[in-house]
Amino acid sequence: MNLYYSRLAEKQLKKLNSRIQQKIVFELEKFSKGFRVDIKKIHGTSDEFRIRISSFRVQLKKINENIYVTKIGKRENFYLVFY
Repeated sequence: MNLYYSRLAEKQLKKLNSRIQQKIVFELEKFSKGFRVDIKKIHGTSDEFRIRISSFRVQLKKINENIYVTKIGKRENFYLVFY
């Protein structure tokens, strides 16, 4: 399983504290190697998931055999949807 980051996700990750960055990267590496992480499917979508890492969330999208990190953020702002 290959793990790729979108430009937005890379930008959001770089804005975070270095300690939080390390936590997120560590959890994503664990996930890509097949270890258990706190992952759930996002309701209303067929191929999007989220990983919980303390008060942060990482949104993933599965395309074929690849996993794309599309969004990284704090829980308070992560689920906001603007219409």
